[in-house]
Amino acid sequence: MSENERLRVVQFLRALDDAVCERREKFPGGVATLSDSELPDVLNMNLLRVESLPDRLSLRELASEAERIADEAEKFQSRLAFRRVIVYDEEIGARLALGFEQLDRWQAERVVLMAQHRRPDRVADADFVREVEIEELEPVRKRYLLERSGGNEVLVRQELAVPRRLAAAGEMRFFAAVAEGEIRSFCELYSDDSGVAVVRSVATLKAHRRAGLARATVSHAVQRSRALGYELTFLRAVHDDWPKNLYGELGFDAVGMIYRFAGRPAVDAR
Repeated sequence: MSENERLRVVQFLRALDDAVCERREKFPGGVATLSDSELPDVLNMNLLRVESLPDRLSLRELASEAERIADEAEKFQSRLAFRRVIVYDEEIGARLALGFEQLDRWQAERVVLMAQHRRPDRVADADFVREVEIEELEPVRKRYLLERSGGNEVLVRQELAVPRRLAAAGEMRFFAAVAEGEIRSFCELYSDDSGVAVVRSVATLKAHRRAGLARATVSHAVQRSRALGYELTFLRAVHDDWPKNLYGELGFDAVGMIYRFAGRPAVDAR
């Protein structure tokens, strides 16, 4: 069951990248999905996606392959201030990580794919969570993003455009925890026509964390996903970060791993 779910999630993520990017460019072993004209500062909108890797490579050969992919990133992401490579195939990602670990300027990150299987460890009070329109959520999202980015208004403008792109590509729903007339936590639910939905952009304003708001908001989104008839609801969590444990408490189980590789430009891109 998990392998089938993993494959469905990976197919969903690939289709999403392709649907929302400005342009696709192929390179040996993968494809670049780029939005470097309109959203050059948004990491996940500018990716090099590795989809194949030769078998039986030595450690030295894996380092050479990672170097080759890093060179492709230099070429395709030359207009950007960052380099970003993603591998949705877990086996390829684990092997390629051995190569990227040998390169300067690059770091590997594991991201867990988690599918909702079980009842949560306890019932969350979600009476204060409701579905909202994007226009109602946007001021709070802007406030959150400004806090997170240290006041980077250029980046925030670009980040605010992403949910609208997703809404144009598929079905977007927005959920907010409202207390004393104020939105304090929120998340999104995106789905296409595959029967799969992803809970994304889970966030809580800094002043209101550790109050169970994210738990309630995600729980409400999952219930809504189930009510809408989506067969598979998943989310992504950084392997070494604490939200993974929260999602486990909410009934999500790991069904796979993806790999992200973050690099700095060979020379300053700006």
